[in-house]
Amino acid sequence: MKTKTILFISAAAFLLTFLPAITNAQFKKGDLLVEGGLGNISVTNNKSQYESNGFVGYRYEDKGFSIGIFPRIGFFLGKKLVVGTTLGINYSSDKYKNIDPASDKTISDSKSSSAILDLLPFVRYYFAGNAKTRFYGQVDGGVSLYLSQKNDGKNYNNVGVVTSTYKTDYSKKFNSLTAGLLVGLNHFVSQNVAVNCALGYKYSKGTQTSSTIYTPGGLIQTPEKYTTETGAFAWNVGFTMIIPGKKK
Repeated sequence: MKTKTILFISAAAFLLTFLPAITNAQFKKGDLLVEGGLGNISVTNNKSQYESNGFVGYRYEDKGFSIGIFPRIGFFLGKKLVVGTTLGINYSSDKYKNIDPASDKTISDSKSSSAILDLLPFVRYYFAGNAKTRFYGQVDGGVSLYLSQKNDGKNYNNVGVVTSTYKTDYSKKFNSLTAGLLVGLNHFVSQNVAVNCALGYKYSKGTQTSSTIYTPGGLIQTPEKYTTETGAFAWNVGFTMIIPGKKK
């Protein structure tokens, strides 16, 4: 995490220090910015096993996937300043297995997934650039709303027969406050269409309550409350379209 933070700060310092000397490209008040992109894509495949004093414990396997879609719309209040809203959609899934190394059979497994909607008003400021490339800084802040959240699992005996199952009920959706900072560029491939690349930092904080139901027996775990605070490296790539406003 420290390495990513240093890279981000270095990139931001470069843009702020050297770009103002470059000739400005032309935007104008009243132009419309429409942007779409993908980001924060990750695929994980982790395996681990515990050993101590000759004792070999269970083997763990974890596979995950996540992706974000970031449509944006904004309006130019001047030649460099844009205000608008990001409607981010983030999806993630995870599969987990607990395997007995002696029999090589699964002892337990679980699946989880979530879909999150970000409503993030933003302010973007374009630094100097040339006719084809414009660099910018952007800050945003708003709310992240969980559209869906699932977590369930199974336990097995030594011959692979299911002995119990559980399912988590999220009585209160995990909605959080979110803020972010991006530094990016638009490289125009035609008069009004550009490739967009950005990197930055995202912070969120929220509270969640849930209870877990086990079967057989219908046992219900005491409701639990979690408060989560997260900081993460963020990136996205896509396309930007500038729709010219009416000429005076």
